[in-house]
Amino acid sequence: MPSLARLRALWNDRPAFAGLAAAFACFLLVYPAIDWWLRSIDLAPPFVFWDFGAYGGAVERWLANEQIYERNADGGFFGTYLYPPVFLVLFRPFAQLPNGALVWAVSSLLFLWGCLVAVVQTLTRRLSWPERLFGLWLLVGFQPVLLNVKMGQTGAFMAGLLCLAFVAMERGHADRGARLASGAATGVVGVFKFAYAPVGAHLLANRERFLAAVGAGVGLVALSLLLFGLPIHLRYLDVLAWGVGQGGVARSPALWQAPYFKPLGALGGEAVWLRVAGSAVVAGYALLARDADREVFALGVAAFPLLTPLGYTYYLVSLLPAAAILLHGEFARDGRPVVPLLGLVLASLHSYGTYGVTRLLPEVAAPLVEAWPDVYFYLQPGLWGCLLLTGTALVRVADRVELSERFARADGSDG
Repeated sequence: MPSLARLRALWNDRPAFAGLAAAFACFLLVYPAIDWWLRSIDLAPPFVFWDFGAYGGAVERWLANEQIYERNADGGFFGTYLYPPVFLVLFRPFAQLPNGALVWAVSSLLFLWGCLVAVVQTLTRRLSWPERLFGLWLLVGFQPVLLNVKMGQTGAFMAGLLCLAFVAMERGHADRGARLASGAATGVVGVFKFAYAPVGAHLLANRERFLAAVGAGVGLVALSLLLFGLPIHLRYLDVLAWGVGQGGVARSPALWQAPYFKPLGALGGEAVWLRVAGSAVVAGYALLARDADREVFALGVAAFPLLTPLGYTYYLVSLLPAAAILLHGEFARDGRPVVPLLGLVLASLHSYGTYGVTRLLPEVAAPLVEAWPDVYFYLQPGLWGCLLLTGTALVRVADRVELSERFARADGSDG
């Protein structure tokens, strides 16, 4: 395959990248077997599609004219359907199938695969079918993707939409319809799950994409009101208020679960200010950068797991298109592609790397853990993976920032 030939050719020019890429590919190839072993010792979760059960239950209540958003005994909504009402239209066909959860999981995986292929082909060249199928196996071996499948979650579907938004953005340089499609796809992601809002950074760089995203959002809200009525949406506001309240003090990574990802957990309630500052930096760079659509897109997507109030391991699925964009950019400018690659490696190791840290550190450095219990938060592999990808994107966007076009020159040379 041409991809393997290219990797072999890199051994002389970029041995660190080639070695890490080869090792990572081998790990992804065997990870499904590793997951099977982890399931056999009850460490990895089984394929039970918990979250799709909540979607299917909401569809049943909708069709029975019952309340979609059910409170738990404690007054919260944990473990229930948490998306806007209109997206039940998406889940309804799957919920009515005998094995709807499995069909949803496989369909969203294949959707992501096809969209990632489109991203790679947009950046490089047309892939052969052996390369595409090889890529599908590697995709299954990326632990956040596999976890998303097991839970019946929406992370793969959302990442696929982001891939489509990028492909449309690239085609939009010569096609207004593609620019509108890119904005609309991003808008759908943001309305589907508000936690994904930072991925819209690229919208700030183009008015048509921004307006298309707003239009998509308004259209979805109007359709939702038409299909479900106002009372259900008022109840959904209660769901949102409850969700905001869940973004407070994070529990320790030592209380491990596979979906656990709290990158700013050590900061407690103060993390909100760092998220606000980080969001302002991303937005500012998106507005000031020139001819940096790719880099800005990657910046928003890579930063989103860090900036969102409630993070989960399956959110790291969205790092895949960001990593592809950054890797291509680093090769194109003769930069450091090993940095975004290492970020992706760390993201793939997040769940069980965190588990290993929380089990090993008390054995080898008990005094450190006793004196600094929050050390676990800083040793989450996913945190450092996101930082490497976000940092790479931030540096490349900064290279394109042209303040001289926005502000008067300090030397007064313009008159």
